[in-house]
Amino acid sequence: MTETDPTNLFGFLIQDLARLLSRTFEHIPGNLKVTRAQARVLAYVTFYKGSTQTEIAALMDVQKIVVTKLVDDLELMELIERHPDPNDRRVRRLHVANHAGPVLDQIWQRLSEVSNIALAPLPEERAKTLLQDLAAIREHLVLHTASLATKRDTA
Repeated sequence: MTETDPTNLFGFLIQDLARLLSRTFEHIPGNLKVTRAQARVLAYVTFYKGSTQTEIAALMDVQKIVVTKLVDDLELMELIERHPDPNDRRVRRLHVANHAGPVLDQIWQRLSEVSNIALAPLPEERAKTLLQDLAAIREHLVLHTASLATKRDTA
């Protein structure tokens, strides 16, 4: 048996933090007009304007059918629009609707509250450094996984 404490492994801690952050997001009082899952899709579409549902599903690491249902609901709420792809008539590109601003403001406010709760035990400078470090780790892993995909595709 290994002497490594699996609960202190980086990946486990990050996954557990993600779970706890999700719960915290859901339990902040206030009337959010979308579910947490819908908020997540809306955020990804905001960050990756013009993406397809397949691309959003890959970014979220969920099945395409899950994103399809969420986008259907968000489209009915008139928060997301599907635009035709100019190069492929079968493809629809996702865009945040112009009047989604108030809902996005609610989402960003709630995410800010979650961040404040999560980072409360850290002094301000350490919290700032932690966020910078996490962003650097994310960037490194984005490049690393892209490199792995390139190696796989050329092999």
